[in-house]
Amino acid sequence: MRWILAGLTVWVTSVVGGAASLAVSSSAQWVLFDLASLNTFVRLANETLHFVNERVPGEPVPFLPEIRHGVGLGLAETFGGLFRFGLSVSVMGANTRTQGTWAQGGTSHPVDIALEVGWAAFMIEVGFVLIPDVLTLGISAGWGSYQIGYRSDFPQTLPTDWSLPFLPRSEDATYTGDGPGGMVAVQVTLPLGQGISAGIEAGFRIIPASVPRAGSAVLDLNSDGMGDPVGFSGPWLGLTVRLQFNL
Repeated sequence: MRWILAGLTVWVTSVVGGAASLAVSSSAQWVLFDLASLNTFVRLANETLHFVNERVPGEPVPFLPEIRHGVGLGLAETFGGLFRFGLSVSVMGANTRTQGTWAQGGTSHPVDIALEVGWAAFMIEVGFVLIPDVLTLGISAGWGSYQIGYRSDFPQTLPTDWSLPFLPRSEDATYTGDGPGGMVAVQVTLPLGQGISAGIEAGFRIIPASVPRAGSAVLDLNSDGMGDPVGFSGPWLGLTVRLQFNL
């Protein structure tokens, strides 16, 4: 409680001292993921693709790329002086997909596997202006929701004497979840004109892993009988633009 009161005192002091301003910033981000459970499924699916590709003549079905990075967007509105307080919205997403067809014994076996992941959150943001108009540190905490879209059309009629290493199940479902999250980011900007600046930012998201659900079903792409936890913690690098209005 004493830390909260101290922070509010600094904020009020900066406003009363005439240093208050309203800042609106947006950023486009390149996000790194570590989606271990989803990439485990990707590797298992690729083992099966490799197994069948070696036994079926013709064009092989491409491997399914692992999900290692994606894109994100951020929007924040803060008020204050050297100490700033406000709200932020953050979204990010990534996807992977493979398509192809196997021809065996005069029969075509289409393959289409896709994964889409997305996360969005509303957060309270506290900012510290370390160097006015140049260097800012932001810390955010709030609540977010996410979804995992799994689409798979995988042939279930391949030769029964093949010992497939893994059989991706055919399904079209969206699994969802929610939970707390936090972010730390540093922005380095240069003025472009009156009240306008642009630059780069680097940050790290802390989003605990949880098991998404689709109704009463839990995400279990690996078919091991256990839910697959998914977390979106990881770093990002972005380009940012900030508009600042003196009050």
